[in-house]
Amino acid sequence: MKLRSFVTAVFCCLWAAEAMAVDPGLRYIQARGRLLCGTNTDAPAYAAKDENGMWKGFDVDMCQAISIAIFGAPDKYEMVDVRTDQIAKYLKSGRIDVMMGGSSLAASAEARSKFAPAAILYYDKQVFLARKAQGAKSMEDYRFANVCVVNESNDTNNVEEFSARYNLGLKIIPFNSELRAKQAFLLNRCDLMVGNRAYIHGVWNEHFAENPDVKMIPEDVAIKPVYILVDKDNPKLQATIRWVVNALQMAEMYGMNMKTASIQIGLKNTSQRNLMGEDPKLWNSFGIKPKWLKTALSKVGNFGEIYERNFGKYSELKFDRGDNKYLKDGGLLSPQPFL
Repeated sequence: MKLRSFVTAVFCCLWAAEAMAVDPGLRYIQARGRLLCGTNTDAPAYAAKDENGMWKGFDVDMCQAISIAIFGAPDKYEMVDVRTDQIAKYLKSGRIDVMMGGSSLAASAEARSKFAPAAILYYDKQVFLARKAQGAKSMEDYRFANVCVVNESNDTNNVEEFSARYNLGLKIIPFNSELRAKQAFLLNRCDLMVGNRAYIHGVWNEHFAENPDVKMIPEDVAIKPVYILVDKDNPKLQATIRWVVNALQMAEMYGMNMKTASIQIGLKNTSQRNLMGEDPKLWNSFGIKPKWLKTALSKVGNFGEIYERNFGKYSELKFDRGDNKYLKDGGLLSPQPFL
């Protein structure tokens, strides 16, 4: 009888330990004292250091917002440069907690790997960077051209569909990361390179800004969602990140921004009260600071302010908001009330 009780107790302890290991939530991040954000530093619009050594970019702003949510401060984070083929390894080993940097997702990659999407950050357009651009008048001039593409990604399928739609006969040369694809393009192994607009602009600006024979082609290959990725074995972190991103979008929907963050008082809407931590129970259930959004709005702004500063009208890129408007405005974003 005693042996049976002992075995049962041991089993329960092992089960409890396994359960904790499966879903660590924010424990490791909080114990470490900083958030580790993966990004692609080839695109300054994602993440780059300015002349004063300070990080700037869309991914940086989002990382700061999450830092505020977890720690109550915008500076408890670290940006880590991560290649496409390193994402799963870096997330599983704890070298990063979240992956941004223009990350897309294919079903095969999600099924095989140990990462999962936590939230759609925004929608991006997939475009070509082209050699021999001075004499080219359309994509017809690139019939049967070689294309550097990241293997096992949505990019590959999108190029195949684009090529078939216009009968271009494009020849895909696959690589296991954006870095490898870029290196091949720099070595003139491909006539075309494909990727997200911000990334392709970063490559052009760094290597070809003074070369009139290499240009970004205006045709859009596809529209694709860009995700925050997290470890698949941490569903609580997934949920937390999802609602943090949702809160930044809902704040814009409610007219909350950097200018109005300090005057949000007397809120009667339940979702707004929950968002601003007036009723702290919901944010407490995620293990983050109930008043975090007010601080985040004052430091980095709502989703629209972050987007326009890094990709839109206040940035070098001047990308139109387009699909990154809300459904009611003709876009694709659809944040949910915080209830």
